[in-house]
Amino acid sequence: MRIEISGNRELTIYGNIKSVEDYLAIRDAVNGIVAGGAGDILLRIPESFSMPSSVIGFLLQAVNQKRCKIAMLVGDNNLYELLDEMNLLPVLHATKGA
Repeated sequence: MRIEISGNRELTIYGNIKSVEDYLAIRDAVNGIVAGGAGDILLRIPESFSMPSSVIGFLLQAVNQKRCKIAMLVGDNNLYELLDEMNLLPVLHATKGA
């Protein structure tokens, strides 16, 4: 997995999100953007077909506790369907695309 930061509020996450190290990298990148003053974050996830529960929990915490608005562009149908089954599409403002 590789994270690319664009501007002051956009992250693109390449590869499959699967490990604790991936979670830590995403957490640190999102926290860095929030610390920089961004109230909304765009996550582009063009390739990953899954997302560990730790990442989902962290994103929900960012939305509910830190009051961040997260928008996600999801490229893989499997990840999109997973978020849909968990009723997280509206919470994470997830749409198909990348």
